[in-house]
Amino acid sequence: MKSQIEETSGAYVLSHPVRAAIVRLLRKQGEVYTSKIAEALGISERLAAFHLSMLTTAGFVDSEYRLTNPGNPPRVARYYRLTPDVDKTIAKFVASLK
Repeated sequence: MKSQIEETSGAYVLSHPVRAAIVRLLRKQGEVYTSKIAEALGISERLAAFHLSMLTTAGFVDSEYRLTNPGNPPRVARYYRLTPDVDKTIAKFVASLK
C-alpha cells in the first residue's frame, strides 16, 4: 500500500506556480522546447529545465530530442509535451487530496 506522501507527490509537483504554468503552456501549444518555455514564462532555461525534470519524473510530461537546424553546426533541442494520460494523472492526484 502506498504511503500518503507517495499518493500526494504529484499534487506537490503541480503545486508550484511555474510547473502549473508549464502544464498550461504545453496544453495550449502542444510541443515546445526548453528555451521557448523559459522565454514564455520569463525564467532562465536552467530553471525551466529543473521544473521540466520534476514534471517528467512525476509523469506529467515527456520529451524527445530533435534536430532543429541541420546546418553547420547542427542544433538539437529537447521538445516537451504532456503525456497522453496527463488528465488521468492530474485527476488521480487531485482525488488523493480529498
